[in-house]
Amino acid sequence: MTRVAMLAFWCALGGLPTTQQAAPSPSETQAVLDQARPGPEHASLEALEGRWTREVTLSMGGGQQMKARGTATNRMILGGRFLQSDQSTSFPASTVVPATTTESMTIYGFDKRTREFTVLELDTMGTYWVTASGPRTAAPAIVMSGETLEDHGGRREIQRYDMVLRIVDADTYVTQIIFKFDRAPALTLLEAVHRRIK
Repeated sequence: MTRVAMLAFWCALGGLPTTQQAAPSPSETQAVLDQARPGPEHASLEALEGRWTREVTLSMGGGQQMKARGTATNRMILGGRFLQSDQSTSFPASTVVPATTTESMTIYGFDKRTREFTVLELDTMGTYWVTASGPRTAAPAIVMSGETLEDHGGRREIQRYDMVLRIVDADTYVTQIIFKFDRAPALTLLEAVHRRIK
């Protein structure tokens, strides 16, 4: 093991051993190793590996929508622990914005400690990142919730949102970003239907 990996391993066991602490038992060591291995939830993400088309609907409020098309390339990383999705989406020109192509990276995972799915998203529409998490439920959709601090002309507000991943079948999945408000209905800001490229 590298020095950094060994340090992380000992921290996971509850700290570095001292003269007063006994070394971890073989069963404790095995438990830590088992916890670090991917599980069935990671296998469900692995099913999304491959190349996909994207049909995107962007809602801007007031009933205005913008349609776009793109592609996504998904692959498991870090020994099958995370699914990385690299996306490119082309938006046509409109009265609001010129024609543009955006790039984004979404990383899905499952935290065996908290028993929650996780998502991290970065894109070329800003210089920030967003993240969310949520448990697996009986419903087919995985709903991960998060919040970020928004600056509206010097007035700072917390924006809450859900990031949804719904696997429809082996060749189709849908992602959504839903903004949630205290005094207004929720807004599905973005919905992307992904279809496998065969």
